[in-house]
Amino acid sequence: MALLEFSESLLFISAAILFVTGLLIACVQLKTKGQYPQKLIYLTLLFGFILQSIALNIRSIFVEGCPLGNPFEVIQFIVWSLVALFLLVGPIFKLKSLGLFTAFLVSIASIVSLIIPSLDAQYYQAKQTTHALIELHASLAIFSYAVYSLLAILSLMFLIQQYGLKKQLFKGIFRHLPSINKLDRCVTYLIWIGTFILLLALIFGSLFWLDNPDTVPRLKLISTIAIFIAYIIVGALKSQNLISPRRQATLSIVLFILSIASLWIIEISRPDAVQSVDSVEQISEE
Repeated sequence: MALLEFSESLLFISAAILFVTGLLIACVQLKTKGQYPQKLIYLTLLFGFILQSIALNIRSIFVEGCPLGNPFEVIQFIVWSLVALFLLVGPIFKLKSLGLFTAFLVSIASIVSLIIPSLDAQYYQAKQTTHALIELHASLAIFSYAVYSLLAILSLMFLIQQYGLKKQLFKGIFRHLPSINKLDRCVTYLIWIGTFILLLALIFGSLFWLDNPDTVPRLKLISTIAIFIAYIIVGALKSQNLISPRRQATLSIVLFILSIASLWIIEISRPDAVQSVDSVEQISEE
């Protein structure tokens, strides 16, 4: 077990190093040569994804379920899902420079999760919290937040490209950004994709909550539904041309920040069924 724990930590750290390395090399090449190493970025994210997949599988062995029991695991799962989305969406949509922005976000998230030990606090999951519907709900909800992360990245790329065109900047990163029309279409699609996945998460969660209403923290329910409704409103306003592409991109970034903040609300409102290992051990001793 000790060897597995060491291997897991090493894999998470190695994945973060790969993400950061790809980001730094890309930035240096853009700065010095004006070139964007698209293949290098893709490969570093791919190998980092593989290492992270192994680490999350090892973690699932320890927790005997989906590893979403503390902030560290949530962050790592979002990072893993975001990189998976990039690996699939990047080649399909042919969005050049998307890897650079993805590498930036996953590098920051990975570093934060690794340098703050308290985020990876030990915990105990009671049997009622390991129900299959709850795990499905949690994994779909976190995956929807990964989609919203990619949505925020594309929205930021849109705003940067729009600024570059307005100021007539055609060097550096501006030279490698996709057209604003293409970015606008991708942002619009991802709003509905992320919202649909979150809807599925709410449906699966409700199937369990209907029989166990006391297990539903009010803050968690309110914050999740609020995020869901907010994205629907933004998508509906854009589909009716009631807001501009720029406003949609700006709101998508704001909502992403609020979505991440809501995860903290969900964490502090976690039901008593999820307890620290120390408290469980004290009860068993008594």
